Amino acid sequence: MVTSLVGYRIWKWVGQNEFPKFHQADNAHIIPVFVIFFFLSFIPQILLFWFRPPVIPKWMIWLALLFNLTMLISSVTIQIPIQIELDKRFSMELIERLIATDLTFRVIPMILLAVINFLMLYKVVKHSINWTQPSP
Repeated sequence: MVTSLVGYRIWKWVGQNEFPKFHQADNAHIIPVFVIFFFLSFIPQILLFWFRPPVIPKWMIWLALLFNLTMLISSVTIQIPIQIELDKRFSMELIERLIATDLTFRVIPMILLAVINFLMLYKVVKHSINWTQPSP
């Protein structure tokens, strides 16, 4: 998210001749830093369908999966094709489209995913605290 909120906007200031090389170097770090962990996040999320604490409603897991799939589908169908083109040439239009679609299809779903994950964790912790305390 830092890359999209900060990095994409800085790209506008990189010179046209230097941009393809800069972009390729910048993207070289994306897979080991972001992509691997993004895909790893699907493992516990999918396992929750079978090993779900009863206090977490199934609709929350479906909603979290929907947010993750929105980010994945957007990445594959919108952002990655734009990134591939930016590897070849500087384009202010492509950078602007990348920023706009990233906000809509990745940043907003990522924030909503964080909220739903927090709510699930809150439910588990609250239930755990209530369950371990002796009743009066």
